[in-house]
Formats: sequence, C-alpha cells, structure tokens
Amino acid sequence: MRLIYFPVPGRAEASRLALSLSGMEWEDVLVNGETFQEMKADGELPWGMLPVLETPEGTLAESSAILRYIGKYAGLIPEDDYQNAKANEFLDGMGPLARALDTTFGISDADERIRLRRALFESGGAGSNNVQILENKVGESVSGWAANTDDLSIADLKLFTELFGLFSGNYDGIESHVIARYPNLMKYHDKVSNDERVKNHYDGTTKDDLCWTYLPGAFDHLREPN
Repeated sequence: MRLIYFPVPGRAEASRLALSLSGMEWEDVLVNGETFQEMKADGELPWGMLPVLETPEGTLAESSAILRYIGKYAGLIPEDDYQNAKANEFLDGMGPLARALDTTFGISDADERIRLRRALFESGGAGSNNVQILENKVGESVSGWAANTDDLSIADLKLFTELFGLFSGNYDGIESHVIARYPNLMKYHDKVSNDERVKNHYDGTTKDDLCWTYLPGAFDHLREPN
C-alpha cells in the first residue's frame, strides 16, 4: 500500500500510525505542493484532496475513510457493535475542529493568518469551543480511551494525532500552551503517548521533529508545579 500526503503530520498521521500498527507493508509517499497540483490536474485524486491510500483494490480518499479501512487490519475497530459506532461517532465529531482551522488555510498574509488562528483559540472562539467538547468527552470516558472503548481504537488515533498535532509549531498562530487549559486532554495525552504500541511507532522521534507532540511528556513543561 502507498499512503500519499505532504511531509507533515496533518490528516495523514493517524493513518500512518494505523499502518505501522497493522504490520502490513506500506510506503509513506511525501509530496510537495507542485506534485499535489499535478496529481489533481491528472485526475489521480478521487476528491481532489490528500491524503489518498493506494490499495490493491484501488485508491481511497478522505482521511477518516482511510483510517477506518486500515483500522480493520490494525485491530483498531471494536468488535462490539456499540463501541464500534461510538468510535465512528468520535471520528465524525472531530469534523468541526478541522473545518474551523480550514478557514485559515490559503491566507497568504501571515499577520492576518496568525490573527485569525489566535482568535480561534480565544475564549468563545470556534477552536476553543470544539476543544472543550473533546475535553468533556474524554473526561466522561470510564476506560480513558477517547470513545470509552475497551482498548485503543481509530477514535484515539484520530484524536491523538490531529488534536495534539495542532500544537507542534506547524501552524503559525497556534501556541502549544493552549492545550494546558484542558486537564482531561493532558491526562489523555499521557495515556496514549505512553501506550507501548504508540511509543514504539515514535521511537527515534526528537523534539526537533514535527511529531514531537506525540512523545511522552511532550507537554510536561506546561504543567503547574505541585
């Protein structure tokens, strides 16, 4: 299989992690903006967007669809029907946060882009409101996993990679200290980042890498001293 995306975590990182956990052979294909435009013009992208996953059966698009597909092979789809539905509900429920950030892409004026992104995470901002929903959801989970499943699921890969990836420094105007406002999510980060399956995938990642936010203790510097 070939997963095609830009050389950043973004909306492909959950699928990269799932592919790693699946044990399948796969290739992480990194493209730049020029190649993306060429692929789009040549009709290689089913919905005109990345990521896409090239499989023996054909090409899959849409990050959540790709994650669901890989999740089956990685053991990340709950066998229980209700837990399965709740995991899928969580994937869909993260849509508003992504769409809020989407409004800032394509803004060439850096000052304006930064201003808008900072506003997203101010009190009452769309980003802040959506992260608060995730904070509440994780706080309600008895198991500690995102969708209250018995084990790590596709919902966790989606939440862990996309939410904490926001604070990697890849998005100008979004400061890492924002996440410290959400104690349930900070605790959740500890749980997932210290899971052996996740730790093994990010083994070798350094603080200089855009994936630094997935490392155990990544946000410890933001915690208030006891």
